[in-house]
Parts: sequence; structure tokens; C-alpha cells
Amino acid sequence: MTNSPGNRPAEIFGFPSTNREDAAEEVSRRHWCPFMQKTCDKKSRLLNIPFGVCSVEHRGGIRAVCPHRFDERGTLEGVPIVLENIAKHYFGDTNNTVIFSELSLPNVGRIDYVIVRHKPMTREVDDFTAVEIQSDSTTSTGKLVEGMRDFQQGNDLSLKSYGFNMNTYDSIKRAITQLMNKGIVYEHWGTKCYWVIQEYIYANLVNRYGFKPDGFAPEDASIFALYDIAPNGGRLRLTPTRYVSTSVEEVYQAMRHNRTMPQKDEFVRKLNAELKLKLNTPST
Repeated sequence: MTNSPGNRPAEIFGFPSTNREDAAEEVSRRHWCPFMQKTCDKKSRLLNIPFGVCSVEHRGGIRAVCPHRFDERGTLEGVPIVLENIAKHYFGDTNNTVIFSELSLPNVGRIDYVIVRHKPMTREVDDFTAVEIQSDSTTSTGKLVEGMRDFQQGNDLSLKSYGFNMNTYDSIKRAITQLMNKGIVYEHWGTKCYWVIQEYIYANLVNRYGFKPDGFAPEDASIFALYDIAPNGGRLRLTPTRYVSTSVEEVYQAMRHNRTMPQKDEFVRKLNAELKLKLNTPST
């Protein structure tokens, strides 16, 4: 992060946007994603190169805007740190585990990752857990593209601020739909799913819908694996914070009785005002 408040790209092609060292310049020149270990696959109609913004600085926090940001490597060769952490949390260690990605769940959708523990010396499943990744998105993204262009032109972004915002509401709508649909399946199966999101997105769920702020129950099928992104050794690193568990019923009840539910009377007053404007009738 910079010392100047503002909204700007935080990471471009895996390096802080203020880093102009040789290693950062090399991956930028190659449009290389160090998290996936291949060319960045984010597209933009406004750029003639991949849109390599991995995370953004917004209101003093670092927000991942690409799901591949969660592919940051851990201590195991080729394994994202979030999957390594989940394997240790669920199984106790990473022994006899194999990771599969983008598996189909019939009539429901695709699972981002499945971590399978096989029986020793066999090819038979002993246990498994599903993993879903949810990054955030932005509004007024053209302003973020301006930041990317400034970076390409060699401009210093540390004192600049761009007029984009976070589209967190859209992100959590998609996440909740998946949690409800897939969570029912996992509860029926008696298995677990980890939902990897950042702390500030979970805080949004707590404030908006009344999700419980903390707590872990081993019997719950849905587990939020919460992360922050923070500076570490000249790079930005995923930092695990905690696990919070829930059930489909808890999610439903939180949304059913959420404290931010709009009031009908207020909506009717708004409709009356709109009617007077549309029908051009004087107030009575």
C-alpha cells in the first residue's frame, strides 16, 4: 500500500503497482501472472494487453478483484496457499491429498476446487472437501483502466486516485446464491465446503444481512475461510485470519429477518412522488 489515501491499482501482474524493480518490470512486459504461473487471462475491451490488475487499493484496504489472486503459492509446489491451509484445517495435514479444479456438480454448477484425501497406497477416495473462491468486482472500471494505462506509461501511481468503486453487493449476491444452492447439496451429502473470501466481504454480510460475526461449529457444512491482503517483504501476501461456519438454515434466517429490509411505507411514498411527476398532477 502507498502512504497516500486514494483508489488505485494495488497489484499489477502480481507485483505492487509502485514496484519498478527488474522482476516486476519483467512480468509486466510478459503479461505474466505469477499466481497462475502463466499469461494473465483477464481481458479488457479498452486495452490491447491483458488487464493485469490483481487487486486494488480502495478506502485504505486491499481488495482482490481477480479470483486468480487466491492462487498465490504456499509451501507446497504448485499448490495455492488457501488450498494448503484448508487441507490442514480439514484433514489435519496435507498427506495423501490431491486437488482437482472446475469439477461439475450436476444441475447445480461447477466447483472451483475439490481437495481429495485418498486412502494410503490406493486410488480410492477416503474423504474430500469442496472449495469456492469469491473475489470482488468494481464499478466505473474504466477509471481503473486509466490507472493501468498510467502504469504502462511509466507514471507513478502512488499519488494518484481513480474514480472507481467496489461492486461488493453484486459479488455477495452471486456468493449467496451459490452458498444456498451448493450448501443444500453438501449438507445432504454430509460433507463440507469452504468459501474463501476477504474479511471485508464477510463484514458486509454481517452488516447487511445479520450473518453471525464469528463462531465455528464442526457440524456445519459451510465454512468461510477469511483472508486479508497485506504488505510482506516487498510484496502483498494473502494472510489467513479465521474460519467462521454456518448452515443453509442460518443463512436463510439471516436474510429472512435482515435488519436492513426496506419499509413498504417508504417505498409507497416514493411511488407516489414518481406518479405525480409522471402524471404531472399537482400535490394535494
